[in-house]
Amino acid sequence: MTSSHSVVCRTPCGAVRGIRIDGVNQYLRVPYAHPPIGARRFALPEKLESWAGERDATQPGPIPPQLTSRLSRVMGDPPVTQDEDCLHVDVWAPEGADAQKPAPVLVFIHGGAFMTGGGSLPMYRGEHLARQTGLVVVNISYRLGMLGFLPIEGVSPANLGLHDQITALEWIRQNILAFGGDPEQVTLAGQSAGGYSIAVLLALERARGLFSRAIVMSAPLGLPLPSVEQTLARGHDVLAALQFSPSQAAGLRDVPIETLMQAQGQLVRQWAMVSPDVSPPFVPVIDGDLIVADPCQRLVAGEGHDCALIIGYTREEMAAFYAGNEALAKAAPALVEERLRELHGKQWPDALRRAKVERAPGDSLSLLCDLYTESLFAAPTRAAAQHRAYRGAAAYLYRFDWQSPTDGLGACHCIELPFLFGNFNDWSDSGMVNTAPRAELDSLSQAFQARVNQFARIGSPNDSTLPVWPAWHATQSPVSLRIDRKTDLLHCPSENPQHSSSGDPSHA
Repeated sequence: MTSSHSVVCRTPCGAVRGIRIDGVNQYLRVPYAHPPIGARRFALPEKLESWAGERDATQPGPIPPQLTSRLSRVMGDPPVTQDEDCLHVDVWAPEGADAQKPAPVLVFIHGGAFMTGGGSLPMYRGEHLARQTGLVVVNISYRLGMLGFLPIEGVSPANLGLHDQITALEWIRQNILAFGGDPEQVTLAGQSAGGYSIAVLLALERARGLFSRAIVMSAPLGLPLPSVEQTLARGHDVLAALQFSPSQAAGLRDVPIETLMQAQGQLVRQWAMVSPDVSPPFVPVIDGDLIVADPCQRLVAGEGHDCALIIGYTREEMAAFYAGNEALAKAAPALVEERLRELHGKQWPDALRRAKVERAPGDSLSLLCDLYTESLFAAPTRAAAQHRAYRGAAAYLYRFDWQSPTDGLGACHCIELPFLFGNFNDWSDSGMVNTAPRAELDSLSQAFQARVNQFARIGSPNDSTLPVWPAWHATQSPVSLRIDRKTDLLHCPSENPQHSSSGDPSHA
């Protein structure tokens, strides 16, 4: 039987009233910056001053304005409110944690191709994770799409969504002790665009000291970042879609959000093509200020080596994007041939025969999935682990192999998320797990959470009760933890220690 009652937390910014549910204190929609509305729509986040009285933190906050996710089939599409007033965190703190006995903190940065998602989505609720592990769990929401990741001359600075994330982390460092969290033990966990964000943050001077451990999940590290100059044309496309001249660009601050989202959808469809790499149209950019060089290249080059790291990917990342894509299925034979020619030259027919023997089913779309899972996710992830090892820094690599019962999804992108949070009732609309046996889901979740908990506490996912998970070793045969119905160690191809920092995973 669920028990709940009101609780109040007095932070340096002011008091917030939340609710205690079965031993976990929950505080929702706690703002970390002024609402980015009106004149602040395209402004850098402004830190929030303290407020008077008690702020209600019992109701879920909105997610940032967005269109339907291209991964709604695997993630579900829950009915949630959207609002530009989205710069908030959600906090779940075990009842026993306080300023005298603070608990380690796990901060989650959601994914969604920098276009969709939100920390307040029900599938990301941290209540179960906090209860199971004793960690203080914090979710961040930040601006997305053209509002967060599209520089527009004279209107919108670059990387607003990333500035939001940093401002949230600064707020957490200042305030988390009041919730019972230890500001000196902050672990960032992020998946997809959230994992990519962490790779960026690891290389930023401004983010130094805001966290000491990181869990990078399914980050497409094979995607190099563009410069501001390379993205300005898309800002011009936005103006044209709204029938604004460049001299009228400041008027974008006054356009109704529904009109902006309609234009964004129109442009995303215009920019889209039958492409196997499914590159998102909105990403962080190299602006020469916050980001001075491609951060994924810097991660591979050893940047952030003082931060303990778990990093991994799923066996069939791209299946989440490819399943049911009839246009891509028709184009797949030619695209597979093109990619194999790039990799193997005249020997591409032999490579194709080997690939078909190693893959069941051996159809072209599945082969394309393997090729781009390898180049966008797996190879650059292994390279990051390898180069950290050569600098004497530990990196624990995993590959998530648990396979969805839903036909075509396999061990797809996002599939580790339900197991991280363990709140499977909130994933009932997800095609990934909604038909799987609950006992199996719970058991694997408990094992995954145990690793995350241990890492957040000591910087290693190992203890005497768990099978040994070795860090990637610079000179010995490298291994990763294969997470599946039976979890074991998987020997990995050793990446070239002289891997160039070009960001091209085909060089790995």
